[in-house]
Amino acid sequence: MIEDVLKGLDFDKAYDLAKTLPELDEIKIAAVLAALEAKGYGAEVIAGFAKGVAEKSEIKLGRVMDTCGTGGDRTSSINVSTAVAIALSTIHPVAKHGNRAVSSKSGSADVLEALGVRIEMDEERVRKMIAETSFAFLFAPLYHKSFARVAAVRRNLGIRTIFNVTGPLTNPARPEVQIVGVASEILLVEVAEAMSLLGRRAVVVYGGGMDEVNPNSSTDIAVVNGGVERLKLEPEDFGIERCRVLPCSSSGESAERIRAVFGGKGLMEDRRLIAINFATALFALGYEDLKENVEIFEEKVQSGELARKLEEIACKSTSM
Repeated sequence: MIEDVLKGLDFDKAYDLAKTLPELDEIKIAAVLAALEAKGYGAEVIAGFAKGVAEKSEIKLGRVMDTCGTGGDRTSSINVSTAVAIALSTIHPVAKHGNRAVSSKSGSADVLEALGVRIEMDEERVRKMIAETSFAFLFAPLYHKSFARVAAVRRNLGIRTIFNVTGPLTNPARPEVQIVGVASEILLVEVAEAMSLLGRRAVVVYGGGMDEVNPNSSTDIAVVNGGVERLKLEPEDFGIERCRVLPCSSSGESAERIRAVFGGKGLMEDRRLIAINFATALFALGYEDLKENVEIFEEKVQSGELARKLEEIACKSTSM
């Protein structure tokens, strides 16, 4: 199997590998994952592997969206995609797929837990959350139980693996549209083409060193909708002044800073970072005016809608 990886995989072989991986022992799993990283993988391998993982889980939640990064950019920013997912649920149902941190300081599950949101919810509770709050969190280990041993190996390895890259493509809710952040320009192209191969609709973003839209630099995006179109965005396109991205040391700090932004009292740098990523998520939904999308975010902050939405999600999730 490792020999096959090193020789090179195509879509079908990557699909078979993903379905076979949970049956291997821990040493072979680690060897395969390491070999994949050493060899590298393109769009066909990403798409085939994602399909093999996703086939083992599915939940029908209707027309939902997801915001998810691949991680691995090492910028240690706040959990932007999670903040955007909560804010976006005031406009469109969101099924956020995610996990605890593997190669970063704070994963989506970690920060949601710090925000008071229950992260382990079965299908019945998830459906209720979507119906009542337009937001639900799909904790990856709960919905990909057959990959539990693989997940343990990933934690021990402590490095980015193909599961980081395929994570956004394996959401059990099969979202109708996604915004996906990637940590390199090479991945921008590969993930976009992989999503196109799978027939997905998405906007893939690479912010010049971070897997988010960058408030201090150019951001390359790939719009996937029956093909792949490359675009470049500047902070000025959103009507904001450039600002640096502030580092974050823990999920607790990330939660505090997100809560502060939603309450209208957060750091200017965090507010702009979340705002432009929210604006891009709306762009993926068909809201084409980026400056107007930022204004929508600001209105929701100033009206208290985002703070109320966060409180609603936390309360509902813990009372079910």
